[in-house]
Amino acid sequence: MISSAPSRPKRLWAAAIINVLGAALSIVGVAYLLLSSNPNIPESLRPTGFTTLLALGTSGLLIVASALALLRVQFARWLMLAAALVFFGILAYQSLSILVSSGSSLPAAVAPKLWANVVRNTSEIVINAWALLSPKTAAFFSGSRPSQSFKADGSSAA
Repeated sequence: MISSAPSRPKRLWAAAIINVLGAALSIVGVAYLLLSSNPNIPESLRPTGFTTLLALGTSGLLIVASALALLRVQFARWLMLAAALVFFGILAYQSLSILVSSGSSLPAAVAPKLWANVVRNTSEIVINAWALLSPKTAAFFSGSRPSQSFKADGSSAA
């Protein structure tokens, strides 16, 4: 009897796609700020060495962890969750800290955008938690991996 491993949950696909797109956008943004010769970008907005390493490191980790989770690497489920918490948590914290520290001196048009960032990044954390902690995803990661060796007739070598 052949036992089939559970299929990859759609929620895992959704979380991984969100993670990869968000992290890739972050990488593009950092690259633009570093490499642009646009005179309208103030030097204070250009990332420092530490900021660049942090942004590229968390983005890269999120992309790699998401890809490994889609490939059903056992530890990648928890790595993806941790990377999403760090990546989206830092972004939410940045927006929230600007809101709190600026108070009423913040222009009226900026505050709603910052609140939207906080809500969006918190939602992305919730989506990752939902996708990675669900019973369907647990079954996917605990399912047996198919045998990698096959006989010439196509049957498994077990």
